[in-house]
Amino acid sequence: MKPQGLFRCCAAALLVFVSATATAQSTRADVQALTDATARDVAALIAQPGFAETVTGALADRPGQGVPLARIMARFDPQGGTQAARAFAAQDRQLRLRKGLPASGANLLQVRAHVPKGGSLADVPAAQLWVAVLPPGDDRRWTTLTAYDPQGRSHLLDARVAPAFPVLIVDIDTRKAVEEGMALVNAGLRARGLQSADRIAVAADGSASLDLTRLDRIRLNDDQEPWALGDAEVFAVVSGLQVGAAAPEMATVTLPWLDDDNTDYAPGQPLVIWGNYRFDAANVQLFEDDGDTNYQDLLVALTDGVKAALGVFVPEYAVVADIAGAILKAMPTTWFANDTDYLDSFYLLQRGQGYVDRVGAANNAKVTLSPVTLTE
Repeated sequence: MKPQGLFRCCAAALLVFVSATATAQSTRADVQALTDATARDVAALIAQPGFAETVTGALADRPGQGVPLARIMARFDPQGGTQAARAFAAQDRQLRLRKGLPASGANLLQVRAHVPKGGSLADVPAAQLWVAVLPPGDDRRWTTLTAYDPQGRSHLLDARVAPAFPVLIVDIDTRKAVEEGMALVNAGLRARGLQSADRIAVAADGSASLDLTRLDRIRLNDDQEPWALGDAEVFAVVSGLQVGAAAPEMATVTLPWLDDDNTDYAPGQPLVIWGNYRFDAANVQLFEDDGDTNYQDLLVALTDGVKAALGVFVPEYAVVADIAGAILKAMPTTWFANDTDYLDSFYLLQRGQGYVDRVGAANNAKVTLSPVTLTE
């Protein structure tokens, strides 16, 4: 590449990176402001007759599992005529827009509860429950988080030492958001020519087959996340070179069952669908969404950002790993904090190859993979 071309490529990559970083920081601030405002409003409603009992009733069976705030309000205010019901609906719409999702769709604001081990949500009178909100920034650097009481007062809780009493938490249903967001990203990749349709092999006898790499087992290392965070929502970005074109091939895969670190999971889930990856080689990178991701920004990073980071290239085998590096370069630095945590990378996985307890490049994940051929 000529020096002028190299300069333009680097300048374009820097421009995309700076723009995406600024947008991600704005998204994170907007999302945190919305959840904080909602937590204050929920705390204020706790003082109203019947609302606290509606919340605890909705959470009674599984307090750690989030319940949509819209469902709670439907029980408390079936006609939706209160100012609070209208405000929560508007905040949900704004939240979806801030996350790069259509304004109409699943409600994302939810309420869940922290209950000490061996305790009960009933250990505190319902009308005296505090409502906590997750702080912004890197969760590994959290020291405190704020909780609001029904009188509107704020209290600081230790982010690392769980309180000895039940606390409500207002946050985002990241499972719903990730599922919808990854569908949006995959559709965008297909529309931009960076994700191909499944390439099914047809034999001489007319039978069809499709080669997969199956995720048989995975374990994430203990990341010592704060007590207030809910289950992890992990997704994978599979990448490589397109067949017949000097362009990346990328796809996202949701791993909705992967809730906890330091735990073995055996999903038997397809991870790589082969046929569209030149040299029969692909990378798999794991990310965790803690709620602040804007999926339109993610799509821009995986399209414009990756293209800018790669520049013009010859489609050689070594470029396969470079694409994974370009994905990391394209991610704004804030995406390696709480909004989207980078977990690990597995480079140059081979079609038809099995892997037992393969450790990722960042030494944070360990996987066992098996080759599988599906036949018609």
